[in-house]
Amino acid sequence: MKIVFYLITLITASLMLPQIATSQVYDMYVGTYTDGTKSQGIYRYTFNAGTGQAQVVSVTDSPNPSFLARFENRLLAVNEGGGQDATISLFEITPKGLTLVDKSTTLGDHPCHVALDPAGNIALVSNYSGGSLGLFSLVDNRKHLVLHDLMEFDGSGPNTDRQQQSHIHSAFFNNGLAYVSDLGSDQIHVYKPSHDGTGLRNGVLQLEEKTVVYTLEGGGARHVAFSGDGSTLYSLQEITGQVAVFKFEGEEWALKQIVPIFGDGFEGEHGAAELKVSPDGRTLYATNRGDANLIVQYDILANGTLEWRNQYGVQGDGPRNFNITPDGRYVLVANQKTNQIVVFQRDTISGDLSDTGTRIDVPAPVCIIF
Repeated sequence: MKIVFYLITLITASLMLPQIATSQVYDMYVGTYTDGTKSQGIYRYTFNAGTGQAQVVSVTDSPNPSFLARFENRLLAVNEGGGQDATISLFEITPKGLTLVDKSTTLGDHPCHVALDPAGNIALVSNYSGGSLGLFSLVDNRKHLVLHDLMEFDGSGPNTDRQQQSHIHSAFFNNGLAYVSDLGSDQIHVYKPSHDGTGLRNGVLQLEEKTVVYTLEGGGARHVAFSGDGSTLYSLQEITGQVAVFKFEGEEWALKQIVPIFGDGFEGEHGAAELKVSPDGRTLYATNRGDANLIVQYDILANGTLEWRNQYGVQGDGPRNFNITPDGRYVLVANQKTNQIVVFQRDTISGDLSDTGTRIDVPAPVCIIF
């Protein structure tokens, strides 16, 4: 009898070991809006992937840090304001919190997005109201920001309320190229960053335009995501609440599919906010604000096209950015208007989501990064 009990105990312990081994605690940073809210700025948490719980570590004062990017021990935040209040802040990540090491104006109103190249040396800042893109380098052991160029765009679209001019909403890096979405003109400009070989500190850094991807007229191109091999591009259409799917064929991106971020029979205002591909490359998720307040789920097929799988209420109002934990086990959705991050558990096989019931209270959250 003792032998049987010992064997049962041993088997139970061995079954528990993989879960314990894979449980991980992640650093998590949340960008917010501070104007007219109770937010102080950037919130740092530890997120336990074993329990799905978050613990606040520190809060850093920063005005309207609406979008964040991170490379190793450096964190960038755009400060979404106008005029001299339109800035980008560079922080050092320390055990005690964030330390501001440099700050620069973006020379364009309401910067709403920042992206770092994979090497952590180049930053692209999207100025929404200014309709421009700032090209920065991080130099001197990433302690200083150098503005190399400001690219100003002149475009418009058929939606007279939202597209009177260019509105640069984001830039994403993929396979050495930068994809810059202009919500105002329904275009994605594709650039190759290059410099003259004398170094980023004093040399000339520039963006060479390679091509333009024309998205849906009146759709309002906002963000992009890519398939694992980079051959399929997913463009989020903010105004119409859709995802446009492009495949790279020959020397250009060809439109292959248009799918909705809303269920059958939906009538109301759209506000598509974010889309991401899961770490395993099998699932695409996208959020829709406005009257929908949904996160939708699509299976990614072998050819890169999408197949509808499910939709989920976000258990709040105003879903903005969301993120997937690096292990693929959780999806965290920032509900700006209801001042909470909702934690969904993710089935790593099917990609299906289930509400954990966990809520992270934070004022006006709009961006989550790990």
